[in-house]
Amino acid sequence: MKFKILTTWLYQKVVNYNLFMLEGNKFNDDIQDLTMIIKHQKYKTWLYIILFTVCLYILFYINLIKTQLTTVVIFDITLNKFTKLYSEHSQTLSCPCSTITIPYQNLSSNDVQIHLICSSIFIDLEWIKTLYFEEASQYGVWDFRTTAYSQFKLLSSFCTLSKEIISQTRNDIDNNELVTLYLLSQKQLEIEINGVIEYLNNSAASRMRTFLNYLRNTSDKHYFVSALNTNFVIETRCVKNGHAYFKARKVELGNSGGNSRQCDNNILIMNATLSPLPYQSIDYSIRHMMYPMPNSTVVNGFFTGCTPLEALLKSTLDCLYSTECLQLLLDYFPKLQKINFDPDNSVLFSEHENISVNEYLDNLFITNWLVEINYTKYFHICSPSKCTYSKTERTELVYAITLFISLYGGLVIILRLIASFSIDIVMKWKCFSKKRKENLSEQRTNKLKFVQTMKRLNLFKNVNDQAEQSIRDQKMITRVYLILLIEYTTSNGSDTSSICTVCLFTSFNSEIMLITVTNSSMETYNFLEVSYSNTLQCPCSNQAISHKKFLSLSPRFHKICSSYFIHTDWIDMLRIQRKYYHADDWRTSAFLQFQFLSDFCHLARKTIDEATIRFSSQLFIVSSVMNEIEFNKQINKSLNQFYQSIVYDFGLTTDVLQLLIQIDQLYVESSKQAFGEIDNVNLISDIITDETNSTKPVKIHFLLNEIPEINSTTVMCVCALNPYCETPAVVYNLGFDTYKDKIRYVPGWIQRCLAVDSLLFSSFHCLYEDSGCFPFLLASFYNMFDNDYRNPSLTFDFGPLIYDATTTRFSLHTNVSIMFKEIMIEQWNPSISYQSFYESCAPTYCIYSRRMRTENFFGVIITLISMIGGIILVLQIVTPYLVKLILELLTIFKKNKRQKQRRLHIHQSRFNKMKIITQNMIKLFSTTLVELNIFSLLDFGDHIDQLTAKRYGRWATRLYFILFLSSLTILIFYTIILPHNVTKNFKQPLFISYQQLREIYGNELKCSCSRIASTYNESVEIIPVFHPICSSQFVSKEWLIDRIKGLDSNLSVYLQNDYRRFLSAHLQYLQGLCRLSNDSVTNAINEFLTSLLVTVELLTEENFHHRIETLIEQSKSNVPILFSRFLFMIQTFNHGNAFMSTYETNFQYVSLMSCHASYAYTEAIIYDDNCSCGLFSNCTTQATFIEENSSKPISIIGLKMGCLPSESFRLSTLECFYNQSCLNLLHQYTNNENSSIPLSTNFSSFLPNTTINELISHSFTEKWSKNPNYSSYYNQCLPSLCSYTYVAKFNVLYIITLFLSLQGGLTLVLTWICPKIIRIILKIYHYYRRRRRTSVHPDNSLTIPSNNINIRTTINRTSE
Repeated sequence: MKFKILTTWLYQKVVNYNLFMLEGNKFNDDIQDLTMIIKHQKYKTWLYIILFTVCLYILFYINLIKTQLTTVVIFDITLNKFTKLYSEHSQTLSCPCSTITIPYQNLSSNDVQIHLICSSIFIDLEWIKTLYFEEASQYGVWDFRTTAYSQFKLLSSFCTLSKEIISQTRNDIDNNELVTLYLLSQKQLEIEINGVIEYLNNSAASRMRTFLNYLRNTSDKHYFVSALNTNFVIETRCVKNGHAYFKARKVELGNSGGNSRQCDNNILIMNATLSPLPYQSIDYSIRHMMYPMPNSTVVNGFFTGCTPLEALLKSTLDCLYSTECLQLLLDYFPKLQKINFDPDNSVLFSEHENISVNEYLDNLFITNWLVEINYTKYFHICSPSKCTYSKTERTELVYAITLFISLYGGLVIILRLIASFSIDIVMKWKCFSKKRKENLSEQRTNKLKFVQTMKRLNLFKNVNDQAEQSIRDQKMITRVYLILLIEYTTSNGSDTSSICTVCLFTSFNSEIMLITVTNSSMETYNFLEVSYSNTLQCPCSNQAISHKKFLSLSPRFHKICSSYFIHTDWIDMLRIQRKYYHADDWRTSAFLQFQFLSDFCHLARKTIDEATIRFSSQLFIVSSVMNEIEFNKQINKSLNQFYQSIVYDFGLTTDVLQLLIQIDQLYVESSKQAFGEIDNVNLISDIITDETNSTKPVKIHFLLNEIPEINSTTVMCVCALNPYCETPAVVYNLGFDTYKDKIRYVPGWIQRCLAVDSLLFSSFHCLYEDSGCFPFLLASFYNMFDNDYRNPSLTFDFGPLIYDATTTRFSLHTNVSIMFKEIMIEQWNPSISYQSFYESCAPTYCIYSRRMRTENFFGVIITLISMIGGIILVLQIVTPYLVKLILELLTIFKKNKRQKQRRLHIHQSRFNKMKIITQNMIKLFSTTLVELNIFSLLDFGDHIDQLTAKRYGRWATRLYFILFLSSLTILIFYTIILPHNVTKNFKQPLFISYQQLREIYGNELKCSCSRIASTYNESVEIIPVFHPICSSQFVSKEWLIDRIKGLDSNLSVYLQNDYRRFLSAHLQYLQGLCRLSNDSVTNAINEFLTSLLVTVELLTEENFHHRIETLIEQSKSNVPILFSRFLFMIQTFNHGNAFMSTYETNFQYVSLMSCHASYAYTEAIIYDDNCSCGLFSNCTTQATFIEENSSKPISIIGLKMGCLPSESFRLSTLECFYNQSCLNLLHQYTNNENSSIPLSTNFSSFLPNTTINELISHSFTEKWSKNPNYSSYYNQCLPSLCSYTYVAKFNVLYIITLFLSLQGGLTLVLTWICPKIIRIILKIYHYYRRRRRTSVHPDNSLTIPSNNINIRTTINRTSE
């Protein structure tokens, strides 16, 4: 029953629901049929409800499901906060660093663990000295005592070198700067730092390996002779005419088959042994044989070989892990007892891996390299002040509520009008259909009726004020209201209105917006790059990409490196046949030159292969996709720098070694060999006066290498004195049928002091088909081709080179040295794949900014709907007062005009006036507030009387204002406190404008470069200033030649301690050091200036100068490192192998001469403080001149003599060149009449007593004069856009718009709900009040006394 009643009640409510019921103050004077009007109102109500529901759902739903990319700014960034943000928004998170350049030393620490051998007693000088024997050259090549000192000395030097390289690498790592505009994640930081560390470590180790291998190759092919008799044994013969006769044998290793191999073209090693036999009992005839003595004990893990270095590199050091083996060393090296050597305490306890020293050296003896990266410290140094990320999100709840309220107000007004208008049109259309046959006059009457209706239109009717003047004022207010609402004015032929203004402003309002494209294919990127290149960014998901993923190199070498001229068969035949030719015949040394050529080609290939692998594995760090032009530009610059670096390193390798070989004049075997014996050994002994005394040692002296005049006995040039000695290469005619001349020149080929120099200063002209001399070359080797039974197809396969100018960059006459400095490369043939780079970068999205309208069509409609309610409400409130104000002003103006002559003089003070006005205003305001009622009788129902409805209306009005103000305040306040980014953009600012903007906005100003990569030479200028010695006459070729002319070509006429023997070597060395230093510095500067300065964003002037200064200082400090390291390696190499100088400054041959055959052993030269060149390479004494007839030496200030000319000069100073007396002394003893002007101390920061070693460590450089130009850098960066982003929390226009949007909806909602809330509250109040009264009502059945009590109780309750 109750359900039926409820259903009926609901049905009646729905049927009778009328939203268009006319209120008392909106009466219509022409109402005739009230029933029909109410019916139409119900139709309007139903249509309105349908339209309202549909429109609200559509508009509200569209906004709710609409997603938009919003940029979120987070301040007060902590590490935990960043970690959380990165885990959630890694793709779009961006946190600008306040410090963009951070040294690696502030971020990482490197714990390098080195093999235990390098920290053991076995590399201590004290241990090594106990292994030294002065008679080491007499124990024999098989005995470990011969090379033990040298091997451990080399091992110690390699450990020292490895530690120095590691230390320098760590220093480079620490000084290397991490340049990051934005905070990197921990993984990204680790990848970048580990990649840089690995590259620097591999590069340093590779350079060392390459140079060491080149040293070994050059030494083996030139056959530098060791003073330890391990590769070359001098045999002495019977004495004739007071001089000894010499022959030499190369050390050889036999096998069970009877065949033997010599040291000249093989690396020969055998197990190191210790023989109990005394060395005096060993016959000279077996000293060249690498064969252990009977009853010898093997030293486990150590070898002996042609040189101590080759033996050490093959060693595995097993003995050092064994106490028994160390005890064996203690037995055979008695000096170990002096240092209290204890095998038990000295044995290595680490796990032995049976790895050779060569493998350890390849890895710099590193067993483990641990990198610890302090990400927390990096985070604090980067110190991001804020982070931004983009996210796609739907409408928030608060925004949805705000939108609902905004739309509600506008939709109510618009749809009420639409519903009412629609129903009226329909009804009138029905009427029109019935009366369409009426005449035209009636239609005109209808039009006039419409005009009259518009004239009588009154939207501000007031039932309490229906006076004629009031109605006239209300109609005027209505017209003003309509004019303000829809103000039609003609301006430039177009109609505009206040509502249209809002629409136009909303639709045409634009701002720079970020647009995200999730389809990040390469085609999409290329399309976006064309239109939005200045702002397009596609962040890479892989920011560290190895070069090999998009780059490959296929270098093409010179034809000679793939020809038969470097084949082993060809070189072996040249070696075999050389014994048939004259000593000065080119064919005698041709095998060695082609062997060097073959080694050069193989070394070039290996060097490039290793360098290519390193470069390919190097990480290409990129934060976002680069366009193809910038990508190719940057990669090509990197490649050019790579080419330049490889070429320089390779060239420096040859230049340094050539210089040192020239300076030190090491003793090499003669190229003339017959039947395993060498009779031209360039030795001469002292005159022997007593040929019967076989116990007296006779000193043997070296003859300096010379180049004689062709077909003459006249010496043309002494190689030690003149580094430019050369003569054309010739072959001697031995009866060929084709060529009858006795001597024939080999076109393009030069004969110099050393085979490698002969090759480098020659050309391949004669090897080409077009040269005309290739037939002659074939004929000169006629016998060789005819008699070579091992390779009968040689003649068929062998042919000249074919010259093709289109495929080579070298001419027919180009010197080999030029080709070699270019690493024999014709073309590098790089293959760069931009598509592979893009795929490796793998961007997940692209983002770009563009100026676009803030709202689309639906947005404009929603804005219009949300604002129209507020605009109408404001105009309804403001218009009456505005009209009244205007009318009052007009009235006052008219009164003032009529009453100009009579004015009332009011003497009341202004204070009293203001007081009265204020009191009246307060009274009026309070009265108005108390009596204010915005609700009508209909809002509370028909069953309530007018007085009660008025009282309820006042309460509802107060509730309305409380809820309205509180709701409006909360919604507006919450909305405006939400931060949003505001970006100010400055397009292509000039440099002056940028400086002004920089002063205003500081570090917050960001400028994106339109060209992200530029070379440093476009913004930096560097001019090196060298030591004055390097620009003086003392390093000129003319000054050197003038000094040489005055010396005797036979330097042996000077005493051993006469400086004239070494003067030429020291001057050549000074000249070479200046030249190499100049080349090194110039290359470093050129490498720096041609490298790329890559900046996506413009660097500030401070950061630019800091970065330039840091990089220049780093380049400057790195210049002498490689050069000094090469010098150290050559010193270690020469001293460890005990190579002898023909200057006779470190070792000297000695032999016990007799008529019987014997051998020569060596003795080390002793210098000041009993310093032996056998133990140390840096022994020196003061340089002196010695008169022929006087033994009194004349000291030369600052200059030294020592074990090797190169070593002694590095320990010398340039004081003599600052001293006129010393220079005069040089002129005097070189028989030169010209005078020289000494250096001035005013032009150098170095003191005159600075050693050459120290000058080398500074590359003979005073300073680098640098001039960085920030404006040039700015012009290269060429910012396309500078922007300043700040967070705005308050916008007046936005608040006004929001206020207008909210107030309409809030007014309608609260106008409808407040009366109902009051009614509900009053019903609850009356309900409880009635209950309380019912509970205390008196009962008539009670007695009188009890009644009294009840009455009192009732009274008391009532009083309460």
